[in-house]
Amino acid sequence: MSLTRRNFIALGLLLFAAIGFSIGQLLLRHTPGRETAETTTVMTEQTTASATAFPGVEESIPETTQPGTSTASEPANHGIRRFLGYVLCFAAAASAGGAIFGLRQTAPALGPDGIGMISGIFGILYYTAINAEYMMWSYLLDIWVTAASILAACVILFSIRELWGWARAKFSLSWCLVRRLSKYAPSPQRAMLVFAGWIFLSLTGILLTQLWYDKFSFGFLAAAVFGFMGLRLYGKDLNHLGEQLNNLFQGLPIAIKDDSTFSQTEAQLFTICLRQEEAVRAAITSERFKVELISNVSHDLRTPLTAILGYSELLQKETLSPEGEEQLRLLHQKAGYMSELVESLFELTKVSSGVVEAKKEEIDLIRLLEQTIGLFDDQLIRAGLVVRRDYTSDTIPIITDGARMHQVFANLLGNAIKYALAGTRIYLEVKETGESCLIRMVNTSSYEMDFKPEEVLQRFARGDKARSTKGSGLGLAIAQTYTESVGGSFRIGIDGDQFSAIVELPKTERNL
Repeated sequence: MSLTRRNFIALGLLLFAAIGFSIGQLLLRHTPGRETAETTTVMTEQTTASATAFPGVEESIPETTQPGTSTASEPANHGIRRFLGYVLCFAAAASAGGAIFGLRQTAPALGPDGIGMISGIFGILYYTAINAEYMMWSYLLDIWVTAASILAACVILFSIRELWGWARAKFSLSWCLVRRLSKYAPSPQRAMLVFAGWIFLSLTGILLTQLWYDKFSFGFLAAAVFGFMGLRLYGKDLNHLGEQLNNLFQGLPIAIKDDSTFSQTEAQLFTICLRQEEAVRAAITSERFKVELISNVSHDLRTPLTAILGYSELLQKETLSPEGEEQLRLLHQKAGYMSELVESLFELTKVSSGVVEAKKEEIDLIRLLEQTIGLFDDQLIRAGLVVRRDYTSDTIPIITDGARMHQVFANLLGNAIKYALAGTRIYLEVKETGESCLIRMVNTSSYEMDFKPEEVLQRFARGDKARSTKGSGLGLAIAQTYTESVGGSFRIGIDGDQFSAIVELPKTERNL
């Protein structure tokens, strides 16, 4: 049986029990025998009073009927009414027992705090109904009291069923109505308003009941106590959610608190962690496959390329025609270029996948730059380029991988020599900024740069789309990858014909 159907049937049985019990009590309370006994008692008292006040008058007063004796005016069916009263009471008890213990409460409806709030509100209505006796519409009092008794019985029976289910749930505070209402709040601020409003209503009910009727409402008190308890648990749930967010940030596992107000949010965080782990595993598998693939391809290409280079060197010693010598020169040049390309791609893949870790040591940045520039002196002279230096200090010690940063600066200088306008200058600027160093290299392009900075950082991307210059399109990609592998950052800038490459390196080792 579904939960909705079970509760619907139980409410029907409880309503029948409340009505049956109220009508049964009414029949038992107003049977003719009891009415006669009450009337006889009143008449006896009146006779005694009259005899005392007026001697001799008692002879004229008719005999009274003893309690429990039948008179001619007593209805003949009073036994049936009493029987029906007992039957209704027993039927009401059986119906209530079936609803409470047979169709047991398995999910909260009002909860203990909701029952307390309803009881407090009903108490105010009940006291108001009693005071209605002194109002002008007091002739409706009997009907109002009867309806109130039915409603009271229904509330009491429903509360018993709810509390019995709460006891079977080991008095879990997740049954509290205010706690469940807070889960539907779209934000923590509104959830706090739910708790504050609940506590305010409870305390207001206690105050009004005490001031108006001089009664203390335990129902409102219970609602207020559960409201404060729910607010305290809400604070703990909020702290637990904050801990899980911190775990997510640190890459630690997420712990879901089942009865927490934010259990759904924590479940979503847990799902995010699982998906992130799956994505990381897939990425690692993909990178490992890529490294293995490139390693195998590089190994397979190195052997024939080495043979081509070796045979071309041997052929250069032979006597060939001018056309043969030119073709041999081109063959040797292209084979060497292809060998360098394979080696660069292999190294780039190893570094980007994390297979080879950076070897950090303390070096002098200025000395490293000067050594790198010295290797390109001949190429700079042939290209008609001059390097203008702007250093803030003669020596700048940093902790980094010297080999990788040498490759970065070599790629930047080689890129400038290939694409810079002949006869111009290359500006090299080094600045110290707090805990890092900023290296900026600027040159004037020999062609129109009609591309975006992020495009040229992709692998095999070239700024010279006509491919009229030499280059594999890996120089800047290698520079970016190597810089990031040592904890630095790499970016480029374009301002008209001015092309700039900016490298930022930490002075000391830090967590990557």
